[in-house]
Amino acid sequence: MFAAQDRKKVKITDVKVMIVQCMRVSPLIKIETDAGIYGIGEAHHDVRGYGVKDVVLNELRDLLIGEDPLDIEKLTNRMMQRVSSIGGNAGIAVHAVTGVEIALWDLVGKMLGVPVHKILGGGSHVDSVRAYKTGGPKDKLDKASCREYADYIKSSPQGWTGVKVDISRENSGGPMSRRFGKKDLDLTVKGFENVREALGDDIEIVVHCHWELGFHDAIKFARAIEPIDPWWLEDPMPIEYVNTWVKLTEASPVPILCGENLYTRHEFLPFIINQGVHMIAIDISMTGGLLEAKKIADLAELYYIPVCTHNVAGPIATLASASCAASIRDFVGHETFDSNTGSTRAGVDNLIEYDREIIKDGRIQLSDKPGLGFELNEDEVRSRLLPDEEWWG
Repeated sequence: MFAAQDRKKVKITDVKVMIVQCMRVSPLIKIETDAGIYGIGEAHHDVRGYGVKDVVLNELRDLLIGEDPLDIEKLTNRMMQRVSSIGGNAGIAVHAVTGVEIALWDLVGKMLGVPVHKILGGGSHVDSVRAYKTGGPKDKLDKASCREYADYIKSSPQGWTGVKVDISRENSGGPMSRRFGKKDLDLTVKGFENVREALGDDIEIVVHCHWELGFHDAIKFARAIEPIDPWWLEDPMPIEYVNTWVKLTEASPVPILCGENLYTRHEFLPFIINQGVHMIAIDISMTGGLLEAKKIADLAELYYIPVCTHNVAGPIATLASASCAASIRDFVGHETFDSNTGSTRAGVDNLIEYDREIIKDGRIQLSDKPGLGFELNEDEVRSRLLPDEEWWG
């Protein structure tokens, strides 16, 4: 840990990016300083072309070099202003800003000798946050398949206490339709009844709709699915806020949640102040940074709206997201994955070196080491570099 007089001298000297195949295509971002200490972040999944790496190196790098890494909010505001002309407050540009902001937090935590989750508020959830696993049985209509799935969930070393399972809507008018035909509705409800029967009452079930339904069909489905007592009904209608969300939330007998495709507090604002949902899900790895996620969560708390996280990232962004989630007062559940190998390494084995199992007893475990508490496993990262990528460029 640096003494106070040493911290004042630390300046950012370089920003580097390399892209790896992780949960998806993940840009890893490294911020170096003249003190020899560095921070690493992970941006939300990338596209090739003018993607996160290009935004970081061409638009953001020059804003950061020579700056004090402790000035996280100032630097984030400057980065958001810079990218306003290449995507505004959404998309790849904000993914890039968020990845850099995560790296800044890792760096600052190392400078201060403190875990990020402690800096963000001491951790309302102490040193871990509840997790849930995304992915359901191969065939929800086959009770044997559901029992096999339930056996896996119950025997997994991760100790899952919640799962998220997608709906099925193959026969309801094609991809442009927002209808839920009677056949698909009946089969989907039956499938979830099978999942509930197999899992029992001790494991929560999230029902994920992927923004597929219109208002009347969303209400019809919410009422039909009530007997399985879902943890929440996720993304039943298209992404954008309209007053119809308020009508749905008022009419639904089960909790309504959305948020995984919303960016910054401005997009969450109408859902929260109009109480258009019962719960929100923040994708912390893409929404603008850990500070932005905290502001969204604080706004939700004023309206007694619980917070969950959407998360399809690799282990670095997962740890950053969980570090933020640990400081959110009314936090419910954090999305994550396992690698189906018996490991508890949350999606990608051996990509990072961490001083504990990432998932244990159904919770993401946070390290008490400075920053985000991990180091990269260089050999594993090199094996996952995309073509034409080099170790830190």
